[in-house]
Amino acid sequence: MKNKLIKILIIVVVSSLVMLQVSSIVIYEVIFGRKIITDELLISNMDDYENLERTRFEFNTRFDNKLVGYLYETKDVEEKGLVVFAHGFGGGGQRGYLEIFNFLSSNGYYVFAYDATANDESQGKVVGGLPQGIIDLDYAINFTKRLDKVKDLPLFLMGFSWGAFSVSNVLNYQDEVEAVVAIAGWNESANLVEHYSVQNAGEFTRVALPFIRLYETIKYGKYASSKAMNGFEKTNAKIMIVHSEDDGTVPIEYGYYKYLEKYENNDRFSFKHYDRRGHGNVYYNEESVRYLNGFKNQLNTYKKVNNPTDEELQNYIDKNLDRSKISNMLDYDLFNEILELYNSCL
Repeated sequence: MKNKLIKILIIVVVSSLVMLQVSSIVIYEVIFGRKIITDELLISNMDDYENLERTRFEFNTRFDNKLVGYLYETKDVEEKGLVVFAHGFGGGGQRGYLEIFNFLSSNGYYVFAYDATANDESQGKVVGGLPQGIIDLDYAINFTKRLDKVKDLPLFLMGFSWGAFSVSNVLNYQDEVEAVVAIAGWNESANLVEHYSVQNAGEFTRVALPFIRLYETIKYGKYASSKAMNGFEKTNAKIMIVHSEDDGTVPIEYGYYKYLEKYENNDRFSFKHYDRRGHGNVYYNEESVRYLNGFKNQLNTYKKVNNPTDEELQNYIDKNLDRSKISNMLDYDLFNEILELYNSCL
């Protein structure tokens, strides 16, 4: 009887572990198993920046998956450095960041920005997971080292959200970076996997977290266990960390406060803390955010009342949206500090 109970117990435990592993895979793929295309209705475009130019490139990431990147520059400006930019997760690829590229290039920096796996123009059926961002950035940097136009220039990094996580973590694999700006990022994949899992599937998923991490390790190897703070220790690069206290997408304690505790008195590090800028608006000026939010409310009312076709919706936006305001949204006080940081490394 005792042996029978032991066998039953073993079967129950093994079955539970298998179910947890299967559940963890399902949870992970629900979060990251999709392709993402930029919503271009309310963002700036190349026509908004008269002197901004770009050249299209394709390059391989892991498993020869092709990514699309663009080298941005400003007409008649002599560029003195290269900034490789990594975009955020969920909104698509690089298209929503053109004002950043225009600012940097008009102030003397080429910008190489790319669509990560399964974003916009790049190949891939699904994003796959957060460590894919580190991998894609690692390959993107290596690609720029072969571009005649920029290969001999000082290298700088900038990233927002997932991109901030990526530019911080890629320091574990790239040792020739002069300075990094990480906006609304975090330390390690496990932080946001836990956050996203609980948000998407509830508190019970905490039980499955060890299995989710195991699955991620199987998929991504060393990149899955990468930590930004380990990367910070492997470089002499200057680091700027930007975050808002009320960020509900990437909780500030997953990155900013971890870094501040260790590096507050380190001259290589600078910290920019905001109270009420949320996540997506953290690097914008408040007046522009108010205008855009007001227009979004106006647009939602129009859609509810008129149920417009796509063409009618675009016509409404073209007629009523002040493009000069959505193409000049940056907090230039912040970006002038970023520019000073980069310039100090030349």
